[in-house]
Amino acid sequence: MKTDFRKWLPIIVLGVAIGGAFTTHAMSEKAETNALVQGYLQINNSETECEESDMCLNTQTEIDCTVGGEQVFGKNEFGECTIKLYRPEQ
Repeated sequence: MKTDFRKWLPIIVLGVAIGGAFTTHAMSEKAETNALVQGYLQINNSETECEESDMCLNTQTEIDCTVGGEQVFGKNEFGECTIKLYRPEQ
């Protein structure tokens, strides 16, 4: 039984193209969610008073983002330093 390869070629090409599109889309979404954000240290443990610090991730990793033993936070939509940030995994 002889199979005509040319008959199956368009289906194979289409399958590879669809697989590549899904992979590219997933990678771009991961890159956007793992972007570095400006971190802030709370002054006097106040959520409303904070000063700029290191750049950290807003997606959870195994390592908390700290400076001098103090947790680094990101700002929420009200400008309060309440969002816990994390160090990028290496």
